[in-house]
Amino acid sequence: MAPVEGIPTVVAAADISKEEAVGPSLPALADDVAKKLVTQVKHYFSDANLNQDNYMRKAVEENDGWVTFSTLSRFNRLRQMMGLPENNKGRGNKGKSRPAPVPETHIKLLATTVKDGLVETDDVEVNDDATALKRKAPYVPSDAWFANTVHIKGLPYGKESADLIDTLTEYFNQFGVVKLLRLRRNPKTKAFKGNVLVEFESSEEAEDVAKSETLEFDGHKLEPALLPAYHDEKMEADEYIQPELRKPGASYPTFEEWCAAHGKQPPALPKDDKKAAAEKKTAEVEQVPGVLVRFSGVQGDIGFPALKEAFASVGDVKFVDYEKGESEGIVRFKEPVAAEVIEKNADGIKISENVVLTLSVVDGEAEKAFYERAQAASVNARSNKRQGGQNSGHRRSKRSRN
Repeated sequence: MAPVEGIPTVVAAADISKEEAVGPSLPALADDVAKKLVTQVKHYFSDANLNQDNYMRKAVEENDGWVTFSTLSRFNRLRQMMGLPENNKGRGNKGKSRPAPVPETHIKLLATTVKDGLVETDDVEVNDDATALKRKAPYVPSDAWFANTVHIKGLPYGKESADLIDTLTEYFNQFGVVKLLRLRRNPKTKAFKGNVLVEFESSEEAEDVAKSETLEFDGHKLEPALLPAYHDEKMEADEYIQPELRKPGASYPTFEEWCAAHGKQPPALPKDDKKAAAEKKTAEVEQVPGVLVRFSGVQGDIGFPALKEAFASVGDVKFVDYEKGESEGIVRFKEPVAAEVIEKNADGIKISENVVLTLSVVDGEAEKAFYERAQAASVNARSNKRQGGQNSGHRRSKRSRN
């Protein structure tokens, strides 16, 4: 195999003295690779990463915050830096992915490199026996990242190099301090969509980048927009909001619920997703009495965002079933508060100066029809999923790149 730049070399046996021959020798990392490894490990424990990384957030909440080097050594970016194959390269029985084993020498290499590379001012610390590390200060969730993030379009779809995140981070660092850079992916194929989310240290830095009309990377003209503005544009167009674009604390429908509300059939899922989809299906069609309220009187330019904002002021909204251009729809609350909402808003809910929505209960046949529609959408989704699994090698579909 051809040598790869930055991959560590293993010390040859002939170069090991007798004194060093006790126990297995550690691989050697180039200085620049060691620095990148330490920076990457510190990043995993950073506020910016923990705001988005569910796995690490759960890890720092357990075992008094200590995360073992054995656990970290399984992360693909660290594996690559240490010259190990990525986890998704190995396959077990029936095509299921299995974690590639990590030699004890490399776990010790990771621990030694991080311990030697940390300084007193860093936000993480290593335990006495160098088997784990933790944050010095507890993680406190923050929603500031949303306003500090810029959505970038314009990179080629599906073209992703191993160092893309690093080179993009270096590029955007010239405009401000980049706290986190995320690649957006097609939820079905996991292919890079050509869009990225760049979180800066301050909203001022993010605003300056969003205003730029001259951003260009590797010959591609980039289209920046503040994430809140991009989010609102998608909401105004009544599009499904992907998880990475969602406003902290806001409530959104699942993809299946959104499809049911818009009379669409969810696309088939790949075979690997069947188990996860099967586990979700019961919750997706759960019939809860007293959560549905019909509204009527929609007119003019009133759209989905205005409707959701209005109902969010009277209850915790799960989703709004409304087709643009119609005069009425149904709102589903998370809790059975329909009767209470209708009673407290007997004179309607004012949307604008000239628009007041009239509320009514959804029960009996209307409620039954609503849940039958949701159930049918779920059944269709599972049917499409099976067909997609059988024909996925022979059929292609065109999908939006945005």
